[in-house]
Formats: sequence, C-alpha cells, structure tokens
Amino acid sequence: MFETLFSWAFLPLGVVLGLAMAKRKTLDRPAPSTPGEPRLDMNLPPRTDTDPIELQMTLGSLFRKRGDFDRAIQLHEAVLARPELTADEGARARLELAQDFLRGGVMDRAEQLLLDLVAAGQHLGEALELLLDLHEQGRDWQQAMRTAAQLQGVQGKSQARRIAHHHCELAENARHDGDLATAHQRAEKALDSDHGCARASLLLASLAEAAKDWKAAIKAYTRAIEQDVRYLPEVLAPMQRCHLESDNVDAYVQFLDDAEADHPDSLAVALAKADILAEQGDNAQAYLATRLMKTPNWRGLLVWIDASMPGFDTASSLTAAYRKRLQGQPRYSCSNCGLKPGVLFWQCPSCKHWATIAPAKEDL
Repeated sequence: MFETLFSWAFLPLGVVLGLAMAKRKTLDRPAPSTPGEPRLDMNLPPRTDTDPIELQMTLGSLFRKRGDFDRAIQLHEAVLARPELTADEGARARLELAQDFLRGGVMDRAEQLLLDLVAAGQHLGEALELLLDLHEQGRDWQQAMRTAAQLQGVQGKSQARRIAHHHCELAENARHDGDLATAHQRAEKALDSDHGCARASLLLASLAEAAKDWKAAIKAYTRAIEQDVRYLPEVLAPMQRCHLESDNVDAYVQFLDDAEADHPDSLAVALAKADILAEQGDNAQAYLATRLMKTPNWRGLLVWIDASMPGFDTASSLTAAYRKRLQGQPRYSCSNCGLKPGVLFWQCPSCKHWATIAPAKEDL
C-alpha cells in the first residue's frame, strides 16, 4: 500500500520533469533558417573537413571579430590543410590567418604570413597595410617607413603624413637618448616628407628652446600654428616663455592680438590675453567678461571669478562645483573616432590614425 501511495505521490513530479525536458529540447533545436540563407551557429563546433571553404573562412572571420582568436586560427589553418584548395583560396586563407595572429598578438607568425603574401604578389595592398600596422604596433619605425613607401607605390596613395610621423617617433627616441643632433635631423626629415607636419615643427621648436635659441623656437612655434591651427592652445604657453626669455613682451602681445584677430572664437587666446592685461594693470575682468558672453567657457568663468573677486573663497561650494565640472571636460578629442583622452597622442590609441587628436573645445 505504501509503495502505491509513494508512486502516486511522485507521479506529478515525473510529469513536470518530462515537460521541462521536452521544452529544453525544443529550445536547443536550431531555429529554421530563411530559405536560401545559410544559418551560422557560432556555438556549434565547425566541421573542418566537410564544410564549404567559403563558410569556414566566414566563420573564422566572425570568431576573430568577437575575440575568439583560437577558434578563428583553428578554422583558417584547417582551410589551408585542405587538399582541394585553389591558389586564390590559399592566399585568402593566409591573409585571414595573418589577421587572426595579428589580433591575437602572435606577431612573428602574422609577419611571416604577410611577408610570404608580399613575396608572392598576392593581396599585395591588404598585406602591406597589415604589415604597416604590425610594424607600428611593434614601434619598428625604420621598417614601417619602408613598408609605407612600398604601399604608396602599390596603391598610388600618399603615405607622406604617416612617414613624417615615423621620422618624428625616431626624433623623440633620439631626444630621449640625449642625441639632440639626430633628433633635429629626424624632425627636418619629417618636414621634408610632409611640409604640413605640425608635430615636426613643435619638435624643432622644443629643441631650439632647450638650446636657448629663442628666435628659432618662436619661428618654429609660429610655423606649427600656420600648419595646423588646432594646436594653437598648445603653443601659447611656450610662446609666452620664449618671448619673456628674449625680453620681448611687446612682440608676444602683438602675437596675441594677431591670434585673436585671426581666431576670434579661441578662448585659449582670450585667457592668455587676460593674463597679460592683468599683469599690465589693465581691466582684464571687463575684457574677459565680454569674451565669455560671446563664447561661454568653464575655464574662462573660473578665471573671471578669481580675477573679479580676489577676496572670494576659492574653496567655496560654487567654485568647487565649477572646478569639478571642468575636470569632467575632455581635454583632447579625436576627430576620426571621437576618443577623448586626457593627454595628447599623436597616433590615436583607438582608431590608430595619425594627427587626429587635438585640443577639444571647452564650451560651457
């Protein structure tokens, strides 16, 4: 009797478990695909010996894009091992595999595959572009320049800007090592490659400033602004320093007047001019207030508060709130991908483009 009762008591539990298992099987069953469209199940193991080659390479690239480099490599290596592979399919598989290794950080394997493609003249433009990225990641600037020149010859598209920055990187390395003569030569070569390279002019200006050649430094800083006005805020402080060291404040004031006339919306110039007016005993508060009405700016507002209310407690909740708001403002911005770093990078860490990061606008 007890056995009968025991069986009847567990009968509902068995029904529930059976329904749950049936539902799970239904959920695990692949959904029917649209007629004529292949369904790629990224959770199923690839059948590397029977799947179509095109499908294998597509799956491999999808695995790479989602960061599963091991499975991407497995698929593309399996494609290369297939006996029926054509020459073009083999070249494509090597290019895909090189990208897998590159993204996965296996640089030596990626480099060898790309060099083989270049030597064979297969997918030449794509292989050279990847090789150039690889050399830049490895900071092998000499090899990067050679690859950039080769890519320029293949594509017919100028790589002058990129090569100029390679020279600048070598100049920075030489300056760090104390070889100022080589640093100067490399910066000049950067200008030879790209006459509009503001970074090279800034390098030459800083080298001249270190040598206390104030005239040459001012000339190079001025050229940098002419080449790329986005870096005007970066130049104002060293320009003031060089003019003061050369005992030529009037020339600096004239420089600010000219910069304001050419760039009336620049708050950086307005703040620099307000400092000079305050030092000369002029009404810097009234000047800055007029400029702030035209172009509101957090940093300018704080300067105006400090200048207009010298007895005001700068640690008050009002100024503390303004300063906190200012800290949240991006200092630099990439015009290509929108990255907003706190320091100036000449190559964007995100999109890898050169000279796309510049001082950001500080609107209120």
